Amino acid sequence: MTKELIEKKTFDCFQSGYCCSESICKIITEHFGKPPADIAKATSAFCGGIGGSHKDLCGALTGGFIAIGWLFGRTAPGQDNTPTNRLTTEYQHAFVRQFGSANCEVLLDSLGEQTDGLKCKNLTAKAAGILYDAISAQMGENVPD
Repeated sequence: MTKELIEKKTFDCFQSGYCCSESICKIITEHFGKPPADIAKATSAFCGGIGGSHKDLCGALTGGFIAIGWLFGRTAPGQDNTPTNRLTTEYQHAFVRQFGSANCEVLLDSLGEQTDGLKCKNLTAKAAGILYDAISAQMGENVPD
């Protein structure tokens, strides 16, 4: 699957009624792993910023963090968490470079007026592309088709 298809599927997922954090986590984990059927549930508290507040961290960013944790996180105490931390930091830095902030309120202000959340949906799709690139680089030759 290509980056463009990941972005389209993420946009379509958001358009179908999932929110930013749910959409990116659902599509990324489905592509790169075997998530539980209700993986989006783990991200629902981050829809529209923290708790729908449209403040603090953007849901597209936090949903991506949860996807990273699901795919690369530790499974036992004491295991090395360095690869997960490195990928999380890489994603956050790339996100901020692309969009100018990690803060939902700042991002919404910079996006301006929206119709049906279209600008957030596009941002979330592009964020999924950023995360796809970061995970693909981390996995190297082991990227699923």
